[in-house]
Amino acid sequence: MATNISIPLLKKTSTTFTDESRIQAEGQKDGEKNIPQMGSYVTAQFEQALIAHGEQAVQRIYEKASQRIAHLQPVFQACLKRVEELEIRLKPIAEAYEARKKELGRDVSILFPSILHLVLIVFLAIGEFPLNTVVFRLFGEAEYLTYVMASTLAVTIPLLGLFIGIHMRHSIPPLAGNILIGILTPLAVGAALFSISVLRNTYIFAQVSPTTAMTVNQDKLAYSLFALNTLVFFAALVSSFFAHDPDEKLDSSHSSLFFLDRKINSVRKELFRIGTKMNGEIKQSKSQIEQVRALTNERVALYRQTNMRYRSLLPPPTFRKGPEFPELKWWSEVSLNGEMGRPDAG
Repeated sequence: MATNISIPLLKKTSTTFTDESRIQAEGQKDGEKNIPQMGSYVTAQFEQALIAHGEQAVQRIYEKASQRIAHLQPVFQACLKRVEELEIRLKPIAEAYEARKKELGRDVSILFPSILHLVLIVFLAIGEFPLNTVVFRLFGEAEYLTYVMASTLAVTIPLLGLFIGIHMRHSIPPLAGNILIGILTPLAVGAALFSISVLRNTYIFAQVSPTTAMTVNQDKLAYSLFALNTLVFFAALVSSFFAHDPDEKLDSSHSSLFFLDRKINSVRKELFRIGTKMNGEIKQSKSQIEQVRALTNERVALYRQTNMRYRSLLPPPTFRKGPEFPELKWWSEVSLNGEMGRPDAG
């Protein structure tokens, strides 16, 4: 209960102490007494109290800002170190890539974008899962075993197509690979379309004669599932074939550059975000401190003006210069390219 009462009392005292009427009253009282003395180089006690009051607010702002900046600075340094490490790794790969380009006399030749290629592989794996789930449920095993078996094939078939497609692209001449892909892909698509027609007919027969549909299903289901899995395999194979360059060295360098560059850009974005936040904290804190000290200057000026109005002697030398504030050690700002800036003058 006592704590709840003391807080408002402190606030009221603080407000009264810096109130304009209180400052004028103290200035008049000290002026009538010629305080400070005409030749004094020491400021009046009330003026010292005004400055001390303002510096208490400055220290609160400074300490809170220091805590926030101290929390952000290690994260910024870690991101900066990560960018430097990635750039060191990137340099020899970029040099090897440029050297291989000069040897071949051409740039990398990729017909299918790498991002779309990876998205397609993931999509094929997702689509393969329910297809295999239907098949493995026929074994009558536990549900979790059905999901394990179905997910294993859903991952394995697209990945096999991916690796075989890359191997074909690098190991056989481009013309032979294009001919092989041009022949096998239409066959796989045609077989899949035929299997879909068979399944559609089975469904139609099931509406008319369930017995006939069951017989047809037993005869054609195995072929239909094989054709659909083959289509998934060939989709992964063809996308991988056209998503890589025929030259293995150039393709490897290009892939490494692509992924490292994306990783560096991601870390740089985080570095820029943290650096911007740090600079914002520093500028905001400096601005708040400047505002507090400007207000202190106004209060001191009001005290001195009132003091001089009621003095019978000349004002002291201290009135001819502005209030002196303790020097603060300002924080170092960071530049947008990730380098630490120099400390500002206090």
